[in-house]
Amino acid sequence: MAVSSAMGQTPGLPSDAENNIEHCRTIKDDGERLRCYEAATSAPAPRPAPPVSSSHPAQPQGSGPGTWRLVRTPNPAGGRDAVSIMQTADITKSDINLAGLMVRCGEAGLETLVVLVTPLPPRAHPKVTVKAGGASEEFTGTVVPPGAVILLPPEATALASGPWRSAAELSIKVADKLDEVSGVVPLSGLAAALPMLISNCPTQ
Repeated sequence: MAVSSAMGQTPGLPSDAENNIEHCRTIKDDGERLRCYEAATSAPAPRPAPPVSSSHPAQPQGSGPGTWRLVRTPNPAGGRDAVSIMQTADITKSDINLAGLMVRCGEAGLETLVVLVTPLPPRAHPKVTVKAGGASEEFTGTVVPPGAVILLPPEATALASGPWRSAAELSIKVADKLDEVSGVVPLSGLAAALPMLISNCPTQ
């Protein structure tokens, strides 16, 4: 699906952040691409520290985190590290603009986010429709600066911690006034990846 040019011309969007996200799309290795997206969508810094990721080989569904990756990005301001698990979209079933799915440690618990390649306008409130195991839900997302990450409401995290754990894949559709992006993210290994994330969340 063609991506509207207006989406890539957001007023005030840092050009370096947009370039970094575009660079991530060209990385062939799944693990490296995930770490690149995490660094590019974290709070911008003049020289972001390279993220430290635990390496987990692909395993059968239910026996381990599979291709989910734990990513820890140091806070350049000296605060809490950004810790998340990430999974890239299935490129054979997805628009090129869908990068993947992220679950991260938030201030009040886990947060679920959809990661795009092309940033959205800061004040956009895209409609995000997700479907797993036959059940479909629609949420209003919040764009997180610099714009390539969409924060879903707590109800989505409840699904990630519940029925999504046993589903094979998650269908995602993101729609706003400018464009529509859709695709599929594999969920194999999520049941093992979530406890791994929780155990690595920074303490208050």
